[in-house]
Amino acid sequence: MTTRAPTDIDRFVGQRVRLARKMARLSQQKLGEVAGVTYQQVQKYENGTDRIGAGRLYQVALATDQPIEFFFNFDDDVEPRETGRVDVLADAGIQRLVAAAANIKSKALLANLAQIADTFASTDSAA
Repeated sequence: MTTRAPTDIDRFVGQRVRLARKMARLSQQKLGEVAGVTYQQVQKYENGTDRIGAGRLYQVALATDQPIEFFFNFDDDVEPRETGRVDVLADAGIQRLVAAAANIKSKALLANLAQIADTFASTDSAA
């Protein structure tokens, strides 16, 4: 029996698993317990070293309170490939920002945060 190596899509889904876990404020240990795997296996999913099966991904979606579509939300409905496009959600700083923003309950505060981020982005790109 041969196992197929992880693909770009497997790595993309793994990045989404990491983002969902962080947004849910779960440790790899806790997510592993809920999904029925070790924290080392969660690391392998997140790093794209191992492929994650459909049933296990469903358990992750339930544990992180994300719709299953979240893990396949490709930009412009295009599958990730070696196109030179950068997956911004792979950046640890952006993941922290998204996880923090996901916990802001006030729509007004969230709008203010978005406006601040827009201001920083336009200032940074002008520099």
